[in-house]
Amino acid sequence: MPDRRIALTVDEQLARRLRAKAALAGETLANRLSREMTRWLGSWGLQFSVHVVKAGESLASIARDYYGDAQKHTVLAAYNDIENPNLIGVGQVLRIPEVTSQPGAPTKGESPYIFGIHDRAGAQLMAEGGRRGWVLSSHVLGANRDDWGSESFQDLADAGFGVIARLNHGDGHNGTLPHSTLYGNFAVRCANFVERSAGCHIWVIGNEPNVAGERAGGPENGERITPERYARAFAACRNAIHSRAGHQRDQVVIGAVGPWNAQTVYRQNPTGDWIVYFQHVLDLLAGQLDGIALHTYARSANPAEITSDARMSAPWDNRRSGFRSYVDFMEAIPTRLRQLPVYITETNQNVPWQDVNRGWVREAYAEVDRWNSNPANQKIRAMILYRWGRHPQDDWQMAGKSQVLADWKAALQNDYRWYR
Repeated sequence: MPDRRIALTVDEQLARRLRAKAALAGETLANRLSREMTRWLGSWGLQFSVHVVKAGESLASIARDYYGDAQKHTVLAAYNDIENPNLIGVGQVLRIPEVTSQPGAPTKGESPYIFGIHDRAGAQLMAEGGRRGWVLSSHVLGANRDDWGSESFQDLADAGFGVIARLNHGDGHNGTLPHSTLYGNFAVRCANFVERSAGCHIWVIGNEPNVAGERAGGPENGERITPERYARAFAACRNAIHSRAGHQRDQVVIGAVGPWNAQTVYRQNPTGDWIVYFQHVLDLLAGQLDGIALHTYARSANPAEITSDARMSAPWDNRRSGFRSYVDFMEAIPTRLRQLPVYITETNQNVPWQDVNRGWVREAYAEVDRWNSNPANQKIRAMILYRWGRHPQDDWQMAGKSQVLADWKAALQNDYRWYR
């Protein structure tokens, strides 16, 4: 790194004394001052966090989030060579030196715990276990701009749970996103739902867009959701949601990419690699997102396999084949986005839940806690079990399976948090 000249103004008498003292020591004043300043500085500023500026943020608000004091905006300006604090732009990357408080401390509608369940009916078990974690609620909205249907999550937020709502155009062949000609209508419909739905500020847009079964029109003849199409739909939804009063700073989260799924092939990704798909979505959004959703699954109900790093067969032999496929996604997140919240919004086994307490749930949560315990890792804020109730399109119901629930209750005895 090149040297930089720093000008320092002192009174005339002090200047003479400094020069004379340096001459007496047989050295230049510049060398002496550099050495003394280095000793005074110590290691301060060598450690820093990375922050990508979002819409509505200022240097003062960022300083308040990281230091608890908006007046510390001068620190950020100096460290990042910003002459005019009013000219920072959305997407600009800032370095935040010596963070004294963690941004993104959970607010109402968020949980400090990593525990979670798909379907609100499962929240009671977390409450009984003393860990009010996350509840994910999935919604089919359609693409009617005049539809204002909504749902209140206020009861969950008031009770101390974290709330995540997944917004889909439809189920199955109706498409998690509509045909691309209707993305604008879908965005308005999502914003209508958000505006009228109290108690939630985290919105996941769509589900596993790389999976053929999620295409509008079905897997054979439906429109492929390429990264370009998904990014276009997501941006429209995010802009529409942030345009509504009181929702300018809501978290609009990308839908989870289906692991191990190579059904969406396009020119830049001829093998349909799910991690490459994920990376392309992130690149196309260029920082215009507020969070990341992931899915991770196990091949079997054997808890010993959760920590396995076994790889798949070619051409995907660099991808993990088991539960730790979440690590492939985490490692693919570029540095500029590693301050964003990450949520594992679905996990289970490839086989439906068997009513046996093998300790799989305990070990799965222990694995994510181990990941979070490494300060170098981007935090995973939730791991949501799929799912509580019966759904006509799948068999992964947990309710009524006493041994599976006993496993989950045992997991809840652990104080696994993403934020302390």
